[in-house]
Amino acid sequence: MLKLCSVNNNYVKKVLGGIIGTFRYRSLTSITNNNNDDNEENEKKIFSELNKRFPNTSKLPDLSKLDPIMDLNGTIIDPPLSTLTTRPSSIITAPETESDDTDVLSAITGLSSVEIRDLQKKALVIKRVKNQTAKGRVVSMYVLVVVGNGNGVAGFGEGKHEESPTAIKKATNQAIKNLRYFERYDDRTIFHDIEHKFHGTTIKFFARPPGFGIRTNHYIHEVCKCIGIQDISSKIFGSRNGMNVIKCTFDAFNSQRLPQQIARARGKNLFDVYHTYYGAR
Repeated sequence: MLKLCSVNNNYVKKVLGGIIGTFRYRSLTSITNNNNDDNEENEKKIFSELNKRFPNTSKLPDLSKLDPIMDLNGTIIDPPLSTLTTRPSSIITAPETESDDTDVLSAITGLSSVEIRDLQKKALVIKRVKNQTAKGRVVSMYVLVVVGNGNGVAGFGEGKHEESPTAIKKATNQAIKNLRYFERYDDRTIFHDIEHKFHGTTIKFFARPPGFGIRTNHYIHEVCKCIGIQDISSKIFGSRNGMNVIKCTFDAFNSQRLPQQIARARGKNLFDVYHTYYGAR
């Protein structure tokens, strides 16, 4: 008896579920039909108002047909994919990296704009630095640039900014403003051996014969190329930091004793000084 009651109860549930489902379906279909009727009535009202305002126009233009004025006759041909460019053909440089201060720099240095553009510009030190302030750590880029014409005129400059291109531009402009002339023996080497100390860096420079080349640290090598020194060797003692090495090199070349100074100090003829110190005939 219990089994039969359970079976009958399940059967009753299924029958009632089917009846409820049919009622729900009929109610939904009636709602959708009513919505469709409402939409059609709304469209009729809208078109009737449009016809009242614009009596000479139809309901809506048929976009499937060609318009005799707006559309062109014939088939529409798409352009080939080869003509579509997704990127520029030439490299576009940022405005910060372009040197647009040539007029101001030429007025300060006395060099022409062509001479300023022909200078060798080398960013030898680029590093990320942090400055601890009350607002927190301020991150910026530090750049040291060496500039020269390869014929005795050179200088270095430092720049700092949040962006590297702007820092390079600032350092380059500062280096051009700091240009100075360095004396060279026979336009190829230094006049004598030099030992110079800058902070924790000590460098010894040695004058070498023709054809020897530049056998030095890579920072000193780039500085010598910008100045125009062709035969030299060096030895670094202590710190090999790039900033200290470059600044020590410029200070050392600037501290040379020229033959005119030696002749004036010793009271001798300039020709005798060249013959005694440099072996000139």
